[in-house]
Parts: sequence; C-alpha cells; structure tokens
Amino acid sequence: MPDLNNLPENDSENDQYPIEPRYHPVNRFARKIFDSLASSKLAMFLLVFILACCVVGVTVYRGQKAGEMIFGTLWFNGMLILLVINVACCFFGRIWGRKVTIISFGMILFHLSFVAIFAGIVYNSLFHFDGVIRLTEGETLPSGDVNSYDRADHGRFFSYAKLRGETTLIRMHIGYKVEGEDKRAAYEVEVGERGSKKKGIIYITHNLDYGDIKYLPEKEGYSLLTVLSDAQGREIYGAFVPLQSLKQGKENSYLYATGTKEGPESFPFPQEPEKPRYAVLLEYTPSPLKERSGEVHYQVWPLVPGEGMPAEKKIADAKAAVTEKIPAGAHQLSVKEVGYWVAMNVRYDPGKPVVLVSLWAGLGGMIITTFGRMLRRRGSARSNPGSTSLPEKEILG
Repeated sequence: MPDLNNLPENDSENDQYPIEPRYHPVNRFARKIFDSLASSKLAMFLLVFILACCVVGVTVYRGQKAGEMIFGTLWFNGMLILLVINVACCFFGRIWGRKVTIISFGMILFHLSFVAIFAGIVYNSLFHFDGVIRLTEGETLPSGDVNSYDRADHGRFFSYAKLRGETTLIRMHIGYKVEGEDKRAAYEVEVGERGSKKKGIIYITHNLDYGDIKYLPEKEGYSLLTVLSDAQGREIYGAFVPLQSLKQGKENSYLYATGTKEGPESFPFPQEPEKPRYAVLLEYTPSPLKERSGEVHYQVWPLVPGEGMPAEKKIADAKAAVTEKIPAGAHQLSVKEVGYWVAMNVRYDPGKPVVLVSLWAGLGGMIITTFGRMLRRRGSARSNPGSTSLPEKEILG
C-alpha cells in the first residue's frame, strides 16, 4: 500500500496520457475489477463503439427507428453507463489521497460534471417521453392513453401513468399578440387532473408546464363541422373534419382540403361507428375579411353497396358559403362552423435538469482550474524575479 504522506503533490496536468490509476482505494479482492474498469483501453473501445453507433443511428436508421434499434435499447445505454463508470474509476482512482489544491479541485469538479452529464443522458434515454397530441377546439383527451397521440416516442422504462389527467383545447387564437408583438397563433389549453388542473396560453416562445411535463406548440389547421341533413333539412349527423394545409408550388399559398399530406382525398361520411353513405372531399377557402368564414367546395360520391368504395360518378360538385346547404343525393350537406385543430408536442425529460446543472458545474470547474494556474504562475514569477520566461514544466504543462 502506498504511503499517502509521500505521494507527490504535483498537479496531474503534467502527466502523460493515457494514464492508469497509480493508487486504488480498494482492497486486493476487488483490485482486478477496478483495474479493468479504469483501463484506458476500455475507455478507447467504448468511445469508438458508441461513436460508431451514433453515426449509424443518424445516417442509416434515423428518427424513431434509430431509437428502437440503437438509442433506446438496453445494450446501448449499458455501454454509456459503463463509460461513465470507466471515466469515474480512471480519474478518481488517480487523485485518491492526493493533496487538494485549487487546480485539482477544479479538475475534480469538471470530471464530476462529465460523469453526471452522461448519467443524466442515460437516465433521460430510459425514462423520457416525446409525443404529439392533436385536438379540435372543445375536445378533451386522456393524457395517459397511448391512443390520444398521433406520435409517441418514449424510453424503455417510461410509464404512461406519469401523464396524469386530461388535455383540453379550449380555443385557438389567430393573430395573438403579446406586448404588441404578433405571435401568429396561440393555443388556450387546460391540462391535469380534476381538482388540480392548470390553464394557460401556449405560443411559439411560451410553453405550459404541468409538473415535469411540458406542452409546446407544434402545428395547427382548420377543422370543419360538417353536417348531414335529410331532405327536409333535419340534422342527422355532424362531426368536425380536420383539413390538411397543402402548400401550392413555390408561392406562399395553401390549399386547405381533406386528405393526407400527400394531397387531397375523399373520406367516408358519416364516419364510424355510423354507417358511411358517401365519399366526401372538402376544400375550404377562408374569407380575407372575417375569421372563421369563407367558401367550401364539396365533391360527393355515393358508396358502392357492399364494397365501401366511391362510385365513379359524382352526385354533387358545388361551392357554398359556410352554413349554406348543398343537395347530395337524398340528403343535404353543409359546414355549420369553422374551427381549428392543433397538434401539441408533449415532453418529459427527467434527465435534462441534471445535464444542464452539470454543464454549469463543468464550466465552473474549468474557471477554477484556470484561476489556480494563473495564481501559480504569478507565484512562480515572484520566486524567480530574474526569469523572463516560464519554467520548462509550466510550458510543457
């Protein structure tokens, strides 16, 4: 066992890399395990392996597939944990028992932050959640139901029970202004459990926090309350139908229509669980003078009995203002109201605070180390007043 009183006080900054621990604060029984974990060869292997996995994850798989195949797996996060242990053993095994100076304290703080950053990244990878929930004005969905989300990406150990209560879109605001600055669109939402709900406005530079869960704006669009009436005008069925915002050519203009992001498409109407009768394609032209008004272009096909497919011949192809009815076979169609749908990004990043605090701690460690070196150079200059240059050890360091 080394004599702790005779250990060199020289700062570790003058050592050559890679460095193996020179003192081990463990007994002989665990010595070999500690040596293996503190190996610089192991560190090099882990760094190369993790870097290669990251390159594959951002070039080959990408997106959600990359999370499923690499970043969200236990073996990849296990490699990150092993790297954290390796760095901790390698560094702290070397400094164990040494005299603590300003420089060494800064280095200890920096390496502690390095270990904490990796620990926060691993923790976040295993427990995070990133989803998109889409609602129409007035609609409420359970926050903890996977079916409420258009897209959901989460860590292996994340539980939907973390997303407590409900999410309600109260109203969408166009041209929302804050202190005279136009924020374009804002979502008025209410989230949480009954008795402890939180209401707020979300816009491009402002999020809503409910505990550890963040709600952020994603995108929005028009939603038409489409109504089917009988020949006498009595309403039979109605539902909000979301429209796609399809950019037209290079111009900054959009076509608002039913369908997918690939283009306009018809949809069965009424919708399940009601029996569909028609295939309907809606195109909406907003009024430049009045919000939530404008003109609707209807295209209607009857459904072939027993097949559920639209017939070749249209039974209606007409335009009408919002609230006006058009004939469609034995029925009438109208858009009773123009509303909005929004898609909100819901995030839970439990490791993010650890990473942010660790980054600041690492910066503090670097500042402390730099300050200690400046003090040592000043003291060295005072002890060698005739010297015009720094000692060789200082230059090499």
